Amino acid sequence: MNLMPVLVCLLATTMMGRGADAKDDYTDLTKALNVRELSTLMFANCTDANLVRIEAFLKAHPKAPQREQVLYLRAYMTWSLHRYEKAPALYAALLKEFPKTKFSRIARIREAAAYLFSGQAAKALPRLQQLEKDYPDRPEMYAREMAYALSRCGKQKEALAFMERVEFQMTLARKERLLPRITSHFDKIRLIGKPVKKFAVIDFRTGKEITPGALKGKVVLIDFWATWCSPCIAELPYLRNAHDKLAAKGFEIFAVSLDEDREKTTKVITAKKMDWLHYFDGKKWKNTLAVAFDVHSIPANLLIDRQGIVRAVNLRGSEIITTARALLK
Repeated sequence: MNLMPVLVCLLATTMMGRGADAKDDYTDLTKALNVRELSTLMFANCTDANLVRIEAFLKAHPKAPQREQVLYLRAYMTWSLHRYEKAPALYAALLKEFPKTKFSRIARIREAAAYLFSGQAAKALPRLQQLEKDYPDRPEMYAREMAYALSRCGKQKEALAFMERVEFQMTLARKERLLPRITSHFDKIRLIGKPVKKFAVIDFRTGKEITPGALKGKVVLIDFWATWCSPCIAELPYLRNAHDKLAAKGFEIFAVSLDEDREKTTKVITAKKMDWLHYFDGKKWKNTLAVAFDVHSIPANLLIDRQGIVRAVNLRGSEIITTARALLK
């Protein structure tokens, strides 16, 4: 039974029943959520309980001026909890009710990115193209998402041309300091359509050798992660779902741990039921495969087809199973 609607109604009724105005309730809400607000950004503690508090405020105060901030917090919190399927509608709700909101740019980017991360690149692309029209001199805001969306919509040539143009434009504008994080993503996208790099490592649990040759014939997700990486842990339910449903059809996960503690890594693998291939060498960012694949941030992944060709990179959420299932066909 989903108790969230019941809790929302109870909290909303309490707010209205005690006669408190929206300003007081908003103050209480920001304290409960530990909200930190900047000019065009807000941060808060992201939990299901806090989402209930947000929904209760919105229900109790349908016309409050503070709704702009609270609608943003609802979308931000849903995004931060990696519920990418739900986030686009929530960002859209903010933009519809407050077309000139100060959160407009970040809301539009996150709406598009959430579509992207939930396997809906076709919906993300036009939104990103509109951002490019509106902010032609600010590619650093949307360049990564645009390149991914183009590639995932089958427009790899356009993605390559776009990335080259952005790198030239940002260098010309003397924005080189912003480029490394963007080009690290671009370089992964440039791997698409090429054979996966050669490597030979040992599965640290079974002792069996893992090579591209040994993986041929399967659709393989090479996933870079670590026990200390909370976004990586948040992605595990999606990985398990894909593995559970597709392993019998030829899908495999090859997890590369950037941990240093072997015992802790083993415990997490067991506890999280990560019943797939694993590589661990205890070198953290100098992990042999992380260096070979130029991985500087995690989670990161590459999806390889049955012939050992890279077909997608840095998939998130439900797009993992969607993309893998398409390759298995």
